[in-house]
Amino acid sequence: MKFLPVLLLMAFPVAGATAADMRPTEAQIDTAFAKADTDKNGTVSLQEAKKFGITTKMFEKANPDKDGSLDKKEFAAAVSYQFTAADPDKDATLDWKEAQNAGIKDKRVFDASDPDRDRTLDLAEYLAALAAQVK
Repeated sequence: MKFLPVLLLMAFPVAGATAADMRPTEAQIDTAFAKADTDKNGTVSLQEAKKFGITTKMFEKANPDKDGSLDKKEFAAAVSYQFTAADPDKDATLDWKEAQNAGIKDKRVFDASDPDRDRTLDLAEYLAALAAQVK
């Protein structure tokens, strides 16, 4: 998985913070991917992605081979693309309004995923919020 952090760095422009401060760890990605992969077949289908909170548009953008499923690298890219699309001010964080546009439905989930209490989510915190919403 050497390429996953590089992909996240390339897919996520940084403004004011280092990418290492905000990108999810491989363990966080593994945990989120396992939660999204409900049928445990090693990939995330469009239906699974939508249940996780990834839009069809971001699923398709992250699935260049058009095989109808996301591997772990493509899954991480889809989350990163969705985060970036919801960050119009390009400050590398999502406030509550931006997070709602990125699929976070519950303010309590938003707050619980913001351990530094800065009232914004960085990419790693956003991934945690998406995972926390999955029943």
